[in-house]
Amino acid sequence: MKKILTICLAVALLASFLITANAKTISEMEAEKEELQSQQDQIQSEVDSKNAEVAQQQGEVDAIVEQVKTVTEDINACNDKITALEDDIAEKQKLIDAANVEIEANMDVLRQRIKTIYISGDVSSLEIILGAKDFTDFLDKLQLVEYVSNHDENLISEVKEQLNAIADEKKALEDDKAAKVEEQTTLESKQEELNTLLEENKEVLATLQGEASDAQMKLELNEDQLSGLSADIQEYYRQQREAAAAAAAAAAAQSSSDDSDDSGSSGGGSSYSYDSYDSGDDYIDAGGGWVWPCSGVITSQFHEGRSYEWHDAIDIGASVGTPIYAANSGTVVNGFSGCSHYSSWCSCGGGYGNFIWILHDNGYETIYGHMSQTAVSVGQRVSAGQKIGYVGSTGWSTGPHVHFELRINGVKSNPNLLY
Repeated sequence: MKKILTICLAVALLASFLITANAKTISEMEAEKEELQSQQDQIQSEVDSKNAEVAQQQGEVDAIVEQVKTVTEDINACNDKITALEDDIAEKQKLIDAANVEIEANMDVLRQRIKTIYISGDVSSLEIILGAKDFTDFLDKLQLVEYVSNHDENLISEVKEQLNAIADEKKALEDDKAAKVEEQTTLESKQEELNTLLEENKEVLATLQGEASDAQMKLELNEDQLSGLSADIQEYYRQQREAAAAAAAAAAAQSSSDDSDDSGSSGGGSSYSYDSYDSGDDYIDAGGGWVWPCSGVITSQFHEGRSYEWHDAIDIGASVGTPIYAANSGTVVNGFSGCSHYSSWCSCGGGYGNFIWILHDNGYETIYGHMSQTAVSVGQRVSAGQKIGYVGSTGWSTGPHVHFELRINGVKSNPNLLY
């Protein structure tokens, strides 16, 4: 009786220490951690979405830049063509000017001939012919007049034809130039529109990049909060272990004293060995209304130190497919059954892999993790010893076992206390 009272006192001292030493309870911290984790997932989704928008907008900006580049090249080509046409027009103008000079020279010859005829007193071809001395002179003068007239007429006609042809070529070149100038104007207008569109899209891109940067900063801040809270939770459990060790030492000292007092009497009791369960398909009644969840060997104790965390449950090693039973009656309040991985350290079920979470009638909660498959569903009422799943190695697991976790008032506690 003294031993029982001492242990109860130690447990009470442990609870008192934990309540006074932590203004924020472990349940609150765990809830806050879950909330931060949920926010982390949402923020990460926001970051991914913003980065995708940035990438898409960057693609649009790049496409517009390529269009601007193409239009600029077309404008430069137009400029080159216009310059070439202007050179051709200038050459045609030189030819026109030369033809005009030739026509003017022929006109001067003609004027001079007319002047000479006028000075000589002859006013017409008829008078030249009629002034012949004889018939032979008449024929000579007639032939000369016809030759001079035809020569002047042919010469002037030929030069005019050349002049008209060159003028037509010049007009065609000027028409081509006008078309190119119009094309250039259209391209420059399009270039201006594209540059305006480019600036608008660059502004949108800058805004999206800012939003992505803000989301990334929010993610990092949330990660810092989550990291700090995880450290607080680890500190809580460190204090819990120290208090539990102190309470255990006090209980051991009192037990030693009681054993000395009762050295002459028989023990009358029996110890319970949890790692003795290594076979059998039926559930094992551990007494006190609580059922041992699985036949097998304990491979990891509660609060066992690991490189990355403190183990806040008991691991019971067993072969894949070994039945897992409800430790007591209650209602399945959570679970996951969609993990098909095996010993791959996946994050399915939050690391539990396929699992079942039971809220018992006394308010205690038990979690059974890393199942190969579940046998009950959320909302279902289960009885003590009812089969709820099978041993596997899903989630954060290194081999086949059942992760058996106990929570009392939201606090992860040693399942050994139940038996």
